[in-house]
Amino acid sequence: MPRKSVDKRLSEAKATLELWEGAGQGGDRSAQFIRDMIARLERRRGLSKGQRNYLDSLIEKGEPQVHNEERVAEIKKAQETAGMEAMTGPLGDFAYKLSKGWNLSEKQEGFLTSLLEQAKKLQETGLPTLTESEKRLVEQLLIFATGRGDWYWSHRQGGYNAWQNALRFYETHGTLDERSFSRLKNTFKGAVKHLMTPRFPEGSLAVWQNKPAIVMSSPFAVKGSTGICVDALVDGEPRVVVVDQLRKRMSK
Repeated sequence: MPRKSVDKRLSEAKATLELWEGAGQGGDRSAQFIRDMIARLERRRGLSKGQRNYLDSLIEKGEPQVHNEERVAEIKKAQETAGMEAMTGPLGDFAYKLSKGWNLSEKQEGFLTSLLEQAKKLQETGLPTLTESEKRLVEQLLIFATGRGDWYWSHRQGGYNAWQNALRFYETHGTLDERSFSRLKNTFKGAVKHLMTPRFPEGSLAVWQNKPAIVMSSPFAVKGSTGICVDALVDGEPRVVVVDQLRKRMSK
């Protein structure tokens, strides 16, 4: 058998890796081996005899065997659906397991079904459109989240994930799906209350640090601040104050 050049083996390895990834088995150990050999060949590092033989056997074999092709195709379509970006990882894992002919647990089947239903709904109806009020709320909550420190988030991993997923989704699409919006609001219930049903609406008389104040704006978030704020006129001077510091009466 004629000896292959480095460039020919590299080209064939890349083509073979594309077949594995196209079959949803890019995470397979064989695909990872091909990926590692490509990296070595690109750096012009030599392969051992065993590595060359195994790589050439995978190249000769070509596309891996795929099980459950219809389900795998349905999952791939879901992965490509606008609005499903945050779920591409779990969907990819399911596609890989099914393509290998493995069975899913009852819990995994339930989760996969819910993801596919979510994708189908997005395919049929498209991304939701937020009202101006909802859009303002989303933007204010995303700003408010920046005021939480590392210690705060280290004890609230679920909330952190909800914030980051909503942030990525909103930056990508300019809207939020129902699930992401609901999780974001649940993560910042106190801020939602201040923003949507303020205790001191614009024009209200209040007290700040025992000084008379007039609220001059709707509540808003300030990047890096731990509280929701308002513009206020305090003793005739404009200030940005945290709403939690406002009182109805002066203390004696």
